[in-house]
Amino acid sequence: MVKKNKKSLADAVYAKKSLNKNDNPFATAKAATAKHLNPFEVHINKEKFQILGRVCKHDKGLPGISRAKAAKKRKETLGQEFMQKHKTNRFKDRRIGKHVSEAQLNEDIINARFIADRMEKIKQNKHSRFNLNDDEILTHRGQTLADIEQFRDDRSEEDDEENERLDAEFTEAAHFGGGCETGKDRKTVIDEMIVEQKKRKMEIAKEKDELFNMTEKLDANYKNLVSLMSTTSKSEVKAKPTPDDYDKLMREMIFEPRGVVSDRLQSELEIAKQEKERLEQLEQERLKRMKADGEEEKEASLKTPKHRSADDLDDGYFANGDEDEASILAYNLKGGLETKINGETNGNLEKQNQSTKNREECDSDEDEDEEEGEEEASEYDENDDDLSDLKASESEDEEETTTSQRDNGVDCANRDAHKKPKSVEKTTSDLPYVIEMPSNFEQFNNLLSSYKLSDQCIIIERLIKCNHPELESSKGEAVAKLFSYILELLNEKFVDANSEDVRQNFQFLSKMVPHLYEIMYLNPERMSQTLLDMIKGKYAEYRKNPKQYPSLEVLIFLKLVSNLCSTSDFRHPVVTPSYIFIQHILSKARIRARQDIAMGLFLVTLSFEYGQLSKRFLPAAFNYLLGVIYLCIPKRPVETLKILPPFQSHGIFNRLLAIPEDSDIFKNIPEQLMTCEDLVTQTINDDFKLRVLNHCLKLIQNAADTFKENVGANYLAMPLLEMLERLPLSSYPDYIKTNYEKTKIGLETLVNKSLKKLVPPEKKPKALRLLEPRIERVYDDKRRPKLSKHKEERVKLLHKVKRETKSAVRELRRDTQFLQKIRLQQQLKSDNERREKVKRIFAEASLQQGELNALDRAKKKKKF
Repeated sequence: MVKKNKKSLADAVYAKKSLNKNDNPFATAKAATAKHLNPFEVHINKEKFQILGRVCKHDKGLPGISRAKAAKKRKETLGQEFMQKHKTNRFKDRRIGKHVSEAQLNEDIINARFIADRMEKIKQNKHSRFNLNDDEILTHRGQTLADIEQFRDDRSEEDDEENERLDAEFTEAAHFGGGCETGKDRKTVIDEMIVEQKKRKMEIAKEKDELFNMTEKLDANYKNLVSLMSTTSKSEVKAKPTPDDYDKLMREMIFEPRGVVSDRLQSELEIAKQEKERLEQLEQERLKRMKADGEEEKEASLKTPKHRSADDLDDGYFANGDEDEASILAYNLKGGLETKINGETNGNLEKQNQSTKNREECDSDEDEDEEEGEEEASEYDENDDDLSDLKASESEDEEETTTSQRDNGVDCANRDAHKKPKSVEKTTSDLPYVIEMPSNFEQFNNLLSSYKLSDQCIIIERLIKCNHPELESSKGEAVAKLFSYILELLNEKFVDANSEDVRQNFQFLSKMVPHLYEIMYLNPERMSQTLLDMIKGKYAEYRKNPKQYPSLEVLIFLKLVSNLCSTSDFRHPVVTPSYIFIQHILSKARIRARQDIAMGLFLVTLSFEYGQLSKRFLPAAFNYLLGVIYLCIPKRPVETLKILPPFQSHGIFNRLLAIPEDSDIFKNIPEQLMTCEDLVTQTINDDFKLRVLNHCLKLIQNAADTFKENVGANYLAMPLLEMLERLPLSSYPDYIKTNYEKTKIGLETLVNKSLKKLVPPEKKPKALRLLEPRIERVYDDKRRPKLSKHKEERVKLLHKVKRETKSAVRELRRDTQFLQKIRLQQQLKSDNERREKVKRIFAEASLQQGELNALDRAKKKKKF
């Protein structure tokens, strides 16, 4: 059988549909775009058994649509019942004539409603039954009776309409001419009628005014009489019963002051603003205390001079008192001034001024103790300041030593008895609280140079607070300028440092590090770039002469890097270039003097500090330690040892630290640490040789402990151990011998450490080839017993009950989830409302507290 052509089929269908030629052939056509279901939203229900001839209506399901319909149904049924739960808001209309429409509502129904309302009120309050002066406000058509009584037009609307109509006489005269009886024309008659109408209206208005005035007069007289009658008819006031203890306690609890709302946590911007306002207020108070009492009034009076006429000659009298009184110059027997001013001698005035000054100093000291806290001590012992301090952790570098607060019970007079001699530097009480940022470095240097070290720290702290990035709109330009100023000041202090002021410069550095750290993290990118530019400039200067050690300020900037930046990062924009800078110095700079050796040990300490956490190291650092031990070994002119640059195997500089063998001079030298003077001193003495070797041994011990987990640790320890074995110890003191033994034991442990051999990775065992299980159907010959019709129906019923129970439990579970979701939404909504209310209450409370604080501050100002 040949397959039919598609065109013939289409023609046949078209012919069948177009039997009725009057019908539109396209009327039965389907839409071109049928709705296609998303396959991810369709759930296919698999059948356990496929029965032939049965059409399954539930082969596909739409879970999303079904879930949406169920949710909508629950919202309309269960949700409405839940919202109406425990609600008594059903309105039951029990009015009289409730079935009557508004158009059919008459006066009788309204009166009946009014009477029923009054009866209900009388039942509730029996005492108002005989009260004639009730306060019930009666209305008529929406207006109170008082308004109706004041209404001046007593006529009804029908009367107004009748008055406004044209009467018969006017109509006859105007429209028909009045016949032959009148000899007047039509225009004259109309004018007369208009005049009569106006006259009549004026008379009516006049009568109304007279009636209204009389009514008002009578009402006023009546009110006066009622007030007199009410005073005579008043009953005696009953005596109030005395309240019992319970009532007293209840009222005390009601009027008991409630808890004050605590202030909310402040943001960083608010804290900065508050700190700036506090400093500005303290600055104003300080400026006020600088002036004497009444000095401001005198200045104001001088600015506004009083007017004096030309005839005002004073006649030799000083009645006004504006001019300064001329005092008589006199001396006492001891040669002191005894000038009398306002009846008091100069000596008495000096005593009063001294006592006033002492009181002010006491007050200022107490204020300083409360506001600034403990002062920072800036005194270090020479024995405590050394290079080992720089090797300590960042927290130890930034630790500030503090002195104990002054005892408030000590009398100010006893404190003044032991005064130090006067110095050029200003005191802490002269410090301004609000300090403007200097426009250039010279002004900044002059500002700090006029104060001592502890006051300089306070100035830097106040500059940071007054120029916080959150307070200004320049996005941290002021603090960036301050950061560069401090770096320039450190550069200026250390570039030409000598043995006299190097210790004081290191004290200044230790005080500035916490402030630099604080400024650094106000804008890390900007400050890091500033520090990196400074290091780049120093590296450019170093490359001009790489065989010579740089000046001391380069080491200070490299030390600042470890204090201000993270040295454990794999790559860091500031630390990585600094690492390379240290490598170049240690590997190229030659050793010629004491200063070079101390700087090299300083850089080795820094390199170990950089790699403390990351366990990375510089090869040049280990080579430098090897070279220091090499310099300590006494060598004959012919003897040569293998050593790498920058150390020399020949010449006078290959035994700078060597001491003669079998000498007892060095055994009595006590153990000392490296000092900051070693960084600026050129000559090498015996004390320095021992300190260098002792410090080098400690650095080797530290390196062995830090880098012992490194793969090549034994290759680092092997040359150090060989060089130590060549070092003679006969002339050295006992503490160096002890450190030598500890160092040697640590290095021998690393050298003897066995290396892990390279082993190829283990191959994974090849998995066995698994085949798909062969499943065979097992047919058993077990047959179910045939049940009776009653039992079969019962089994079907039990099965249906079981299915319906599961369905009911599932629906109940979903209903519970739905209700829990509604409760959660209500709870979240109520929590949000409560949170907003609490925020509003806190805001109002904070405003109130601010106003109270302002009042307190105003009261304190008045006291001063």
